[in-house]
Amino acid sequence: MNVRPFDFRDIAALDDTAVAIRTWISKSTSFFSDYWVEATGFSAKLDLGAITTESYDKILSEIPRHDLCCVAEIKDRLPTVWYGSSDQFRIILSDLLCLEATDEGGDRDLSAIETDLSNYFINRVAESISRGWMGLGELEIEVTDLEKDARKLRLFRGKDLVTKVCIEIECKGGTATLNWLLPKQKLPALLDETVDNRAGAEPATPSKELIGQLPLEVVTMLGSAKIPMSDLGKLKPGELIILDQRIDEPMMSHVDGEPAFQCWAGRLGKQQAVQVSKCLNK
Repeated sequence: MNVRPFDFRDIAALDDTAVAIRTWISKSTSFFSDYWVEATGFSAKLDLGAITTESYDKILSEIPRHDLCCVAEIKDRLPTVWYGSSDQFRIILSDLLCLEATDEGGDRDLSAIETDLSNYFINRVAESISRGWMGLGELEIEVTDLEKDARKLRLFRGKDLVTKVCIEIECKGGTATLNWLLPKQKLPALLDETVDNRAGAEPATPSKELIGQLPLEVVTMLGSAKIPMSDLGKLKPGELIILDQRIDEPMMSHVDGEPAFQCWAGRLGKQQAVQVSKCLNK
């Protein structure tokens, strides 16, 4: 029998809090990818890593002083902390700077330009998570500039329990981790909205540009014929089937099952095509 060490994170991945956070991050990833494609030309995604809960003092004691951190305040709700090492931020910067990701080690400090780009990345994450919020109303996240030593950010009491969420950023340069600290006591009240009130929120209205890019299937029938079952079984290659469509009359094109255009058959290069002669819905 194979024995596997039990990982208590398996339980965390199944509770309501973890499920709500996973859904929230999953909803946010499409917005982040849009930002990333615009900035770098490459797609990227946000994913949920491990979720653990410890006292604030214990988590702070494990954060290296040279790690970069900032306050990510969920407006009118609660302050939170984001932090990560310089090496993790450098994976992100390899996309922004169009460089190959390198494993230099030593967690060398970021330059001024690298720090500015890291702040840009943090703001895009904040905007993505704000837009991915599924509760009632808008959720605005305001972030401060990155600085060293998370111990200076005494946002909670040392004995308070804090949930540490690892957000994994999968991009061209590799997968980086951004850690998110949220107060456990206030977290359920915030996340309940993502589960209980999604149906009550007003449906989002897609933009005209998005609607204009939606694909629709246009079907043009060359014609139809009725053949007795006895004749159908006798058909051989080379035999002709007479259709009910006259060659001197236009064919009908359907969109979503409804007649939309009158067309004439033809070809464009090596492909068959139809030329629209009349729009029926105008």
